[in-house]
Amino acid sequence: MKKKWYKGKVFVITGASGEIGSEVCRYFAPLGMRMYLLDLPNPALDELVEELKEIGAEHAEWMAMDVTNSEQVESVMKTIGEKEQYIDILHNNAGIGTECSITNGGTFEEYRKIMAVNIDGIWRVLQAALPFIGRPKPSKKYPERREGQLIFTSSSAGKVGIPHMAAYCASKHAIIGLADSLRLEYQMKNHKIHVITICPAPVKTKFWESTPKWREWLKKYESKGFPYVLLEPKDVAKAIYKASRGNKKEIFVPRWYRIITLSRRIAGSLLIKIEKSKLESFQNN
Repeated sequence: MKKKWYKGKVFVITGASGEIGSEVCRYFAPLGMRMYLLDLPNPALDELVEELKEIGAEHAEWMAMDVTNSEQVESVMKTIGEKEQYIDILHNNAGIGTECSITNGGTFEEYRKIMAVNIDGIWRVLQAALPFIGRPKPSKKYPERREGQLIFTSSSAGKVGIPHMAAYCASKHAIIGLADSLRLEYQMKNHKIHVITICPAPVKTKFWESTPKWREWLKKYESKGFPYVLLEPKDVAKAIYKASRGNKKEIFVPRWYRIITLSRRIAGSLLIKIEKSKLESFQNN
């Protein structure tokens, strides 16, 4: 997309107050967009809104919205849609993560909490926003065609498993499946709704400071050196901005991380085969 395409267009983002969400806003504001920042109430949002106005946003405001609250989601999206008529870019960015898996005592309630935010929340937002997604871009052949973008923050964990984070990984895999399906559906309807999925490597956010255990894990992870270095939120935001400008489908941050996810899949398959062979040999003996 050329820069002039963005001016005056409507940008809606969930999880706007987080490290990644706020940086994304800072990249898109100078394009002169009309920005709606959705999140749980947070004093930082007032400051962020003023900052976005100062750096070029045509309009910026934040609205309280819990993606697990269907009535609130419907109300907020309807308010934006009726005011603006269209949502040109909808960035589904809200998400949470914990150490929750079957083998480490993760409860069904904890699993459902993660899924409720990371995937159910996206479904709610998309359904409520559906009538407003995209701006008319008619042609003689396709008079009903619309143009816009849907951006999804998934994770490299949406491509490979991570021990003791099965619930989180499941939610991020689900996001990729949902995005892939919507991309095909919009193509079948001949719309120009570009669906973009972001798969970043681990990012330096408050998540890693949440417990002593995670702080220790982070220390060991970064001590390994390259490529075990956490990304900065700004790195991810910049990649999202470039993906939007280029109408990309799926990007990894950093780009070479795609190789790691592929190699981990292969290595995982080989490891399983080796372990099965050892087990069969033991049983035969």
